[in-house]
Amino acid sequence: MWPQWLTDALSGKASLARAFWVYGLGISVAYSLIELFIDVENPLVATFYMLAGVVLGVLQSIILWRCAYNSRSKSLGRFVRISIVFGFVAMAIVLYVLYQFGRAAAS
Repeated sequence: MWPQWLTDALSGKASLARAFWVYGLGISVAYSLIELFIDVENPLVATFYMLAGVVLGVLQSIILWRCAYNSRSKSLGRFVRISIVFGFVAMAIVLYVLYQFGRAAAS
């Protein structure tokens, strides 16, 4: 059902280098280039683009998490996993602050 290159990455069978360069950086650059061809001032298009970015970010995080120890260095794998956890915590804090700022501005 799913392509082999995607199932290998999601199941943690890809190397950490491939997970970072291809599934992380490469797909992020391709996703960013899409913005050049769409009308981001249209609220519906901008919402879809943002939601697609969130889904893509979650998939990239899952791939990096599962492939973290597929390198020669176990400390690099640990660093990748700590970075992913730190990123999710930082995102939660930013969303909380933005929510609080939005509530204060609405008052």
